[in-house]
Amino acid sequence: MQDESITSLRQTEQKYQSLLEKLHNVVYKVRCETEAEATFVYTMFEGRVAKRQGLTTEAVRGKTPQELFAPQFAGYLQVQYEKAWRGEPVIHELMWEQEVYYVSLMLSEDESGERELIGCSLDLTLCRQAKRQIERMKKYDALTGLPNQLAFDESLQQAVSGEHGSGRLFTLMIIDIDKFKMMHAAIGRTPSEAVLAHVAKKLSQVFDERTMLARLSKDNFAAVLRGVTQEEAKAKATEIISLITSPIQTSDTAIHMTASVGMSAYPIDGSEPEEILKKAETAMYRAKERGGNCYCFYSQEMTRIGEQWVLRSELRNAVQRNELFLHYQPRYEVGSNKLVGMEALVRWLHPENGIMFPSTFISLAEKTGLILEIDRWVLEAACAQVKQWQEVGEIHASVSVNLSYLHFKEPDCVQMVMDILRKTGLHPGWLEVELTESVFVEEAEVALEVMQQLKKLGVRIAIDDFGTGYSALHYLKKFPFDTLKIDRSFLENVTISEADGVILRTVIDMAKKLNLRVVAEGVETEEQLSYLREHACDEVQGYLLSRPVPEEQMEKLLFSISN
Repeated sequence: MQDESITSLRQTEQKYQSLLEKLHNVVYKVRCETEAEATFVYTMFEGRVAKRQGLTTEAVRGKTPQELFAPQFAGYLQVQYEKAWRGEPVIHELMWEQEVYYVSLMLSEDESGERELIGCSLDLTLCRQAKRQIERMKKYDALTGLPNQLAFDESLQQAVSGEHGSGRLFTLMIIDIDKFKMMHAAIGRTPSEAVLAHVAKKLSQVFDERTMLARLSKDNFAAVLRGVTQEEAKAKATEIISLITSPIQTSDTAIHMTASVGMSAYPIDGSEPEEILKKAETAMYRAKERGGNCYCFYSQEMTRIGEQWVLRSELRNAVQRNELFLHYQPRYEVGSNKLVGMEALVRWLHPENGIMFPSTFISLAEKTGLILEIDRWVLEAACAQVKQWQEVGEIHASVSVNLSYLHFKEPDCVQMVMDILRKTGLHPGWLEVELTESVFVEEAEVALEVMQQLKKLGVRIAIDDFGTGYSALHYLKKFPFDTLKIDRSFLENVTISEADGVILRTVIDMAKKLNLRVVAEGVETEEQLSYLREHACDEVQGYLLSRPVPEEQMEKLLFSISN
C-alpha cells in the first residue's frame, strides 16, 4: 500500500512537472536560508527553456544564484529576490539563446508560515510574434513583399563597408516605370497596384539570391548586383527592360509598359552610398530623357543634372530680379487672315546665359513648384499689357496664357485669376487660359470644378498641345473647352503622309462637332496653311506667319490692323 502511494505520488509529480514544462518556459522556487545575510537558494527549477539550459530541480536544489550564474547576472538576481522578499512586486529578465524572458516573482507562504518566492515566466509569445511582424513591416513593402527603402539603405551601407578595400565591384541599379503616374490615373489604383506587384514578381525572378532587390517608392525599384562586370550589368538591364515591356494582363485589358534603368558602379562612381545612389538616379533620368525604355550607365558627361540644381536656385530669384519678360506670338484667322489673338510666351534674361527659352526652365519650374509664381507673373503682365493697348486704340485681339496643372492643386486658383483681372482691368472675355492634358490626368475632378468657375467669369479655356499626351477623348466631352489647339507634330508630314492627313482631318472634324474652335500650332509652310484652310481649321499660329515677337513689335502689328 505504501509502495502504491509512493508510485502514485511520483506519477503525480511527473505530471506536474510535465504540465509545468508545457505551460511555462521558466518556473522556479527560491527560499531565503538566512535572512540576515539574504542568502537565497533554489528549491525547484522547471520549464522547457530552463531544461535546455540544464536548469532542473535536481541540478539546482540547494544552490544559490552565485553558484549557478555569472557574477553580474547573479548580482542582478540577488537584488530582485531581496525586493520580492520584502513584498515588492518584481518582474525580472532572463536572457537565454538571444531571447529575453520576463519572470514574475511572487512571495508565497504556506499554512506552517514557511515563505518562498515563486518565479513564473510570462507567456509573451503573441507579443514576440507581433514584434517580429512589426520589425518586418518596418523594412518590407506591404504590396510587393520586397525590402523597402530603409532595408535597402542598410544593405547598401553594408555592401559599401563589406567591399571597401577589397577591390571588388558592385553595380547599383535603379529601375523606374515610365509614365506610371499617367497610367495610374488612366486605369485606377487597384489595377496599378496589381501591375506593380506583377513587376516586382518578374524582377525577383531575374535576380539571384546574392542580389538585394528593393522597392524604394511607388514605381521605383533598386538592386545591388555583387560581383558582376559592367557588361554583365548591361545584359541584366536589357533583360529587365524586355521583361517589363511584355504586356501584363489585368481583368479588363493588357497593360503595356516600359522602364528606364540607371546604373552606377562602386567604387568607380563613388565611395559613399549616397553618392552611388545619386549617380544611379542621374543615369536613370538620363535614360528617361532619351525617351525611356532603355538603360544608361553613369558617366562623367552627365553633368547637366548638377547644372539643373544651380539653375533651380537662380530661377527662384528670377521674378524678384525682374529677369522675366514676355514675347507674343500672333494668332490669325484662316479664312480672313485677320489677327485675332496672341499667345504670351515667357522668356528669362539670365545674367550669364542670356535669353533662355521655356524649354530650358519650365520643366524645372514645375518640378520645384516655382511655376506657380512664374505663371502668376506672366498672367498679370500679359493682362496688364493687353489692357494698356486697348486703352490706346481699338484692339480686338485676345491673349492666351499657359497655366500649369499645379495651379489646379491650389485652392486659390480661381481667386488668383479674378484678382489679376480686377487689378489690371482687363475684361475676362479677352483672356484665354491654355491647359495641357496633364491637368486632367493629375486632378480631373478638381480641374473640372475650376474650369466651370473660370467659365462663369467669362474666361475662355483652351486645351493645348492636343495629341501629345493620353488624349482621352471623353475629356473633350466632359470639360467646358472653347478651343482645341492641335500640336505641331500633327502638321509636320500632313502634306505627304495620308495617315497624318487622316488623323488631322479627324481631329478637326471631331472638334467642330463638339463646337470647339480649332487652332493649329507650328504652321511653317504655305502647303500646311493651304491644307488647313481647305479643311476648315479656324486659326493658325507659327513661324510662317510670325515668330514670337517683343511687345514693341506686337504693338505695331496690333495698331497697324487697327488703323
